Order: sequence, then C-alpha cells, then structure tokens
Amino acid sequence: MREFPHRREVNIYCSVIDIEIQPERFEQAKAQANAMIPEYQELGYKQHILVDKGNDSFTVIAIYLSQAKQEEATPKAQELLGRLAEMMKTPPERKGAENILNKVYG
Repeated sequence: MREFPHRREVNIYCSVIDIEIQPERFEQAKAQANAMIPEYQELGYKQHILVDKGNDSFTVIAIYLSQAKQEEATPKAQELLGRLAEMMKTPPERKGAENILNKVYG
C-alpha cells in the first residue's frame, strides 16, 4: 500500500491511466471501450473522467472511495486495458494516486 506521510488518512483515491491510441485505430478503440462500460462499472469506482490531451493521447482518471478499492480493482482493470492493447501506441500505465481536492462547483 502506498504511504502518504503528509496525511493521516486518504479519503479519496484514484487511478490515473495515460493512453496513446494509434491514429488509425481511434474509432475502433472508442467503440470497444464504450461496449465495455458495464464491465468498467464492476470495478467499483464512483466516477471516471476521460481527458483528451490531443495527438491521440488521453488520460483516464477513475475515482475510488479508498486505496483498498482501487487496489482491489487492479486485476480486472488490467484485463480491460489489455483488450485495447493492440490499438495503443504504447502500453498504458495505471498508477494509484491520492485525490487531495475534489470540489464540484455550480
């Protein structure tokens, strides 16, 4: 388990996944990812955000209520990402991170 010395307790934890899709495979990857949404929901996260960084590069942020939930989801998350591997430029890396600010405005 990752240590956070500046905090006594980690309240929200997330997965941060950087993905680069092969340009000619974007629509195929998007369709396959959308078809897997019911399986993503089984991972136990509360929210996910997909950020398009341009040049076929994306960051996915999946927010969990605890570090334990994020770590518990790792095997299934790796399996799901593996199904998209042939469409990616490089293998994705799924990292755990502490969410230190999560405020919704408006």
